[in-house]
Amino acid sequence: MKKLLFIFIAGITLGSCNFFDVETAGFVSPETSYKDEESVQKALVGVYAPLSDLSFYGRDWFYAFNLQDDLSYYDRNYTKQELFLNNYTYTNATLNNLWANLYTGIDRANSFLEYIQGSPIDETLIAQYMGEVRFLRAYYFFTLSSLWGDVPLRLKSTRDTDMEALQMPSTPAAEVFDFITTEMEDVVGQVRTADQLNGPGRISKSTVQGILARVYLKMGGFPLYKGKEAFEKAAYWARKVRNSRLHTLNPDYKEVFTNLSKDIYDLTYRESIWEIEFKGNNQDGHTTGGCVGSYNGVYNNQNDAYGFGYGYVSVTLKLFDLFDDPNDVRRDWNICEYYYRNGEKLWRNLNNKQYVYCNAGKFRREYELSDTKDKDYTPINFPVLRYSDVLLMLAEAENEAYGGPTTLAYECINEVRQRANSDYPAVAGLGQEDFRRLVIDERGRELCFEGLRRLDLIRWGLYVEAMTTERRAQVADPRWHANKSYADGIADYTEYRHNWYPIPSKELATNFSIKQNPLW
Repeated sequence: MKKLLFIFIAGITLGSCNFFDVETAGFVSPETSYKDEESVQKALVGVYAPLSDLSFYGRDWFYAFNLQDDLSYYDRNYTKQELFLNNYTYTNATLNNLWANLYTGIDRANSFLEYIQGSPIDETLIAQYMGEVRFLRAYYFFTLSSLWGDVPLRLKSTRDTDMEALQMPSTPAAEVFDFITTEMEDVVGQVRTADQLNGPGRISKSTVQGILARVYLKMGGFPLYKGKEAFEKAAYWARKVRNSRLHTLNPDYKEVFTNLSKDIYDLTYRESIWEIEFKGNNQDGHTTGGCVGSYNGVYNNQNDAYGFGYGYVSVTLKLFDLFDDPNDVRRDWNICEYYYRNGEKLWRNLNNKQYVYCNAGKFRREYELSDTKDKDYTPINFPVLRYSDVLLMLAEAENEAYGGPTTLAYECINEVRQRANSDYPAVAGLGQEDFRRLVIDERGRELCFEGLRRLDLIRWGLYVEAMTTERRAQVADPRWHANKSYADGIADYTEYRHNWYPIPSKELATNFSIKQNPLW
């Protein structure tokens, strides 16, 4: 399926089907941009656009931010990469860029909501578009507060460049999360169902419900610890997705990800509920590529038919050891045992301590359909929410809300496991703690390299131990090749304060009402 194009500020682009077939030279004046449906769609596209920015799902989310977890490491002996080592300060460019990009999305959403109701277009469309925009604004706030904690809750556009308009203190994280859940719950009925869309790039009812489950799981854990009530609500919203019967697991785990490379929307299973869409090979004007597969894929030193790959993201022994059954199909897909050099496919010798030489294999460029490939930019889509994640969230929420695994919790986790290996025996008879441990491990096996692990570890209260004591133990393991011993560098810097990021320097330089996070 061909993805079409829109162009927004500074030539940064995002692709999708039909809806995103909009071209605009910039973000035009709000007073003139809501006069007809085409103009409204341009503005709506602008609210979606920050999702595909290089600072977010276009590159850094699955690359720089993903490398601060226990299942992967930055495969270069280069100490200047501060973010990868948790050796960063508030001046870090990657943090500054993501913060600015998220608030760009929020500001565009605020502007859209301020002007859309005066538009002459159909009221049903106005309600639908407002639902999408309110969700996206809430999602940007969810990302901000998950990473930074207390953040400014900006609910009015800041078109005025006067410094006074930029002054706003941070709102406590608990209040930000209350706003997020209220907004998302309000718009569930305004957006379309997944079967009314021709792909997972637009916000659907399942998207809102699934992300609500994710938000409430975060609220139930560190640092808010809302407990039983939050877990019950997480289970409630995850059940909504399951009970819709619009989504099932693709029986072929590998195909879920080759579809992302081939630009195929699976309308049979709809396992991919929300994905960020990219298009093109950066060889012409019709390009909306991100760096999925080039930065976080298989190493290849040539930009040939297999696609160039930096091989920056390699796997830890922790991930290898999670796959205690070699028949689990996820192991050999997520952990790539080969690489390319000078056009030749070469295999790792796992009997010679090359486990940690293996790259992340989830997003493989060799499945791209384009004959001409760009070195950096790829058309591979990135999955934000999959149905298997919903099932695992439902299993976790049921276990936490009701003091142990329920029948439904077992059904959900067994469904995910048996897709991976039909010979897996059904899990049964576990206590709450053992089931919790199973969920933690199962999320690693199923969702590694999808940009979720670090925040999972934080909400479970496990992040610091995982990146210090456990990382040092892994690198000391005889199976960890000495040439890769630099992977324990992150353990030297990680401490409690790394559960949050510092407020970026550029925000502090313009917003004099905000204070730095206390631990920074």
